[in-house]
Amino acid sequence: MESTQCRSCRSDRLTSVLDLGDQPWCNDLVTPDTCDEVKTYPLHLVSCVECNLLQLNYTVPKEVMFKEHDYLSGTTKTLRDHFYAIAKENKEQFNLGSSDLVVDIGGNDGTQLLQYKKLGMHNVVNVESAHNIARISKESGVPTINDFFNEYSANIDFKESSAKIVNAAGVFFHLEELHSVIKGIKYILAEDGVFTVQCMYAGELVKNESFDMIYHEHLCYYTLDSLINLLKPYGLEVFDAYHSPIHSGSLIVKICHGKKYRPTLSFYSVLEMDKQFDLSSFLRFADKMRKKQHSLRDYLQTLKDKGKTIYAYGAPAKGNTLLNYEGIDNKLIDKSVEINELKVGKLLPVSNIPIEMESKEDYPDYYLLLSHNFEDEIIEKNKDLISKGVKFIIPFPEVKVVGA
Repeated sequence: MESTQCRSCRSDRLTSVLDLGDQPWCNDLVTPDTCDEVKTYPLHLVSCVECNLLQLNYTVPKEVMFKEHDYLSGTTKTLRDHFYAIAKENKEQFNLGSSDLVVDIGGNDGTQLLQYKKLGMHNVVNVESAHNIARISKESGVPTINDFFNEYSANIDFKESSAKIVNAAGVFFHLEELHSVIKGIKYILAEDGVFTVQCMYAGELVKNESFDMIYHEHLCYYTLDSLINLLKPYGLEVFDAYHSPIHSGSLIVKICHGKKYRPTLSFYSVLEMDKQFDLSSFLRFADKMRKKQHSLRDYLQTLKDKGKTIYAYGAPAKGNTLLNYEGIDNKLIDKSVEINELKVGKLLPVSNIPIEMESKEDYPDYYLLLSHNFEDEIIEKNKDLISKGVKFIIPFPEVKVVGA
């Protein structure tokens, strides 16, 4: 569904930034029997002239993308450690007690809430829309509601002002029902409660030139300023914000009713940094991406022409934007290796690269690191392979080879 209005302020003054063409939604993994039936949708990044929100102008229905999928939060130690640090920080910063309710919106397999439980907080609830992932969350011991969170479900499933912490990690920029979700959060958030958003930062997208972070699940690409503009009409105020390297550059933002908490120095620091990220910076980024298109494919082709074997390392959603925009397919990359069993046996959409279980006994000359946001963890994990001559190609911010 194409949108002609801003997702935040509803202005119709949208300016084109980067058109990545028609692409599949990135977690639409296929099988050999269905690989010719992949549906594609416009993937077009635009910016609102009024409120500076970077966003997609096309929405793949949430029921298509989020009723069932294959992403699991708990597969990487880096993300588990990050979630623990956030939980510990919140517990200490807001003096959370063991009975305080913590709600995770789109909490996936429950990994974030498991960190709160480790810290002695067992009054937790995960609201997860994907039935297969919600089942995994429940099996891990996390109370889980299998539904989409919005104003309607919030009123049914929770009492007003009941949640001391509402968490949205890597989901607040996914929201088709954005304003309804905000109303639901406002309803359940306690008077002294805190809404914690962990979202991809538009500034890091521009600085790192990581256009692979643009895909259909990511509807909004926030700066701190655009996030403030979105929440202000609802009486919700940002009072704390800082950068995190997780997921190639994220914002950690803390929000409260009115002016319940005083703004931190870090909040003002991020707000000042935000001033450099405007429409002109977005357009410069897009121009660079258009000029660099196919450069990675050409590099891989030179390796292939020399008889080198190339595998992809990981099968993340963002990897499909990179592969399909560059025109990289199974003629260049023999397979992708994964540790997430939900993805093994399937194919990446359009490129038709098969996904197999990672094995130390089967390795190529080169790995293209699609999961580059976990570069440090993956390189450390594979030091033995690097010592045997295996090289890792890191695609962002510039193509580099580790192990050369």
